[in-house]
Amino acid sequence: MGSRPFSPKFSFMIFMIGVGLVSSSCVTSLMIQPAINGLVVAEKFEYAVKQLENNPESYGPQNRLLYLLDYGFVLHLAGYYDQSIAVLERAKKEYDQLFTLSLTKEGFTWLMNDNVAPYRGEDFERVMINIVQAMNFVVLGNVEGALVEARNVDHALKLINDQYSSEQKNVYREDAFARLLMAILYESGGTQADFNDAFISYQKALGIYQKDYQANYGVGVPQILKENILAMSGWMGTQEQNNYKNIFPDVAYSSLQEKEQKAEVYLLHYHGLSPIKHQTSIPIPLPNGKFVKLAFPRYDKRIYDQKPGTFKAQQTSGETISCSTELVENVEAIAYQNLENRKLRVMAKAVLRSGGKYLTEWAMEENIRQGGHEEAADWFKYLSNLYNITSEQADLRSWQTLPAEVRLGRLILEPGTYQLYFNDKELAQVELQRGEKKFFLVRTNQ
Repeated sequence: MGSRPFSPKFSFMIFMIGVGLVSSSCVTSLMIQPAINGLVVAEKFEYAVKQLENNPESYGPQNRLLYLLDYGFVLHLAGYYDQSIAVLERAKKEYDQLFTLSLTKEGFTWLMNDNVAPYRGEDFERVMINIVQAMNFVVLGNVEGALVEARNVDHALKLINDQYSSEQKNVYREDAFARLLMAILYESGGTQADFNDAFISYQKALGIYQKDYQANYGVGVPQILKENILAMSGWMGTQEQNNYKNIFPDVAYSSLQEKEQKAEVYLLHYHGLSPIKHQTSIPIPLPNGKFVKLAFPRYDKRIYDQKPGTFKAQQTSGETISCSTELVENVEAIAYQNLENRKLRVMAKAVLRSGGKYLTEWAMEENIRQGGHEEAADWFKYLSNLYNITSEQADLRSWQTLPAEVRLGRLILEPGTYQLYFNDKELAQVELQRGEKKFFLVRTNQ
């Protein structure tokens, strides 16, 4: 008498253990992240810092990178720039370690879903680490540190895109804002070499805004860039000056020498709320009464007022000079495009994973039926279909404290003492010297 090839009791036990593993593994321990996000929206940065500082394990072991990203950015918003630098350096190391994670270590995601693996970050999120770090150094007055971070944006984007085939590379391959920031920082150096580097960076920023940012993210050439490249072109020579005057005939020209007799105050304005991921799923019926599900993430916009902010400087005499902040980095649009570029890769993995589940479960079901246990096989089919629907979950993790936009305002002022305001709220009092460049940060959500 032949033995039964597979015990239905054993099949059921193995299946239920698998369901239990999926259920427990899919808990991402991110209950605290919405609370942190809410504190940032309410601009309670100090309280958010305390919550993250006192709960270092609160995001769970699979979300260490997310914890460091949120913690580093909240420290940045709260004005703890040195601490933010330290935390975001840890985030870089964590990201880079996960980036080189071997396929064998993430093989379990092919059986379950991507939530069981450590969060590795979206490609654009890696670049945003460098940009926030550059802002940290800028506000601290460390120009060289800021330039290192801005230059590293190119390296990070190249490294990320080199891992993909030519038809799978991201649209996001260069960052115009990083180039613009580099140019402004080079210009502050004041030497001929610095001015030459600044002009090259302004040119590159201009090209990216014109050819890439306008088409892909709806961001045109900022007025600040137009004015600065015009001033720098005059220093470069008559030919360059005439060229850019023809390109921007409606922009008022101010020479570099005239600008050096004044001070410049830049306001970096983080505005709005970055989009949040939700799941799109497609149930697919298969032969023999089986079902699988494809699940992949999508970004949904969070509502915010898209009006520019007003940056104002007031002298002791009461005279005021003001400007509106202008869009220089559309983080929201970059996130959408980045995920869209990744969509085919996500879907291909989901199809293979669902197909693997189907083949494995079909073989197990047939094994049970061949043992003469029709009822058990029917139960197995029902439970495996339930497993397929519940276990296939899109990875919805993201760096939620980021803004939707980075905007920039700039005031060119005579040397002296000024009270600075943003949207009529006091920002700081400054004593400005000739040729000086100062930077300030604000965050708004509405």
